[in-house]
Amino acid sequence: MKLKSKEDFVNYKNGIMEKNKKSNSVKILVGLGTCGIAAGGQAVWKSLEDNIKKKKIVNLELVKVGCIGYCHAEPTIEILYNDGTSVLLGDVKPEDINDILELHLNNRCSSCSHVINTNIAPDIFLQEE
Repeated sequence: MKLKSKEDFVNYKNGIMEKNKKSNSVKILVGLGTCGIAAGGQAVWKSLEDNIKKKKIVNLELVKVGCIGYCHAEPTIEILYNDGTSVLLGDVKPEDINDILELHLNNRCSSCSHVINTNIAPDIFLQEE
């Protein structure tokens, strides 16, 4: 799919948000691009899988993605809530996963350790020029 205009982007974004709301599940995106893998992303992925299984967490989708764009903070994960909001976490280690799942799935902690402040306004792409 090619996004040729700002309107295409907004429609695409809104479609994804609506789909996420209907799915009623949280997604955890794990950055497994080259730098993510080199920094230990696969061990983070494995720890996520193990902890999700052990805790019997439902309504959660674990997704492998490429570069998230914060190479200095790898391994990175993004937790995408079903209302379209998300939190980006960096310098994640396998031993952090238990606490991350507790803090971010239950409480949506946006100021906890590992949170990367992106300094991007949530609706930056929706502002008029």
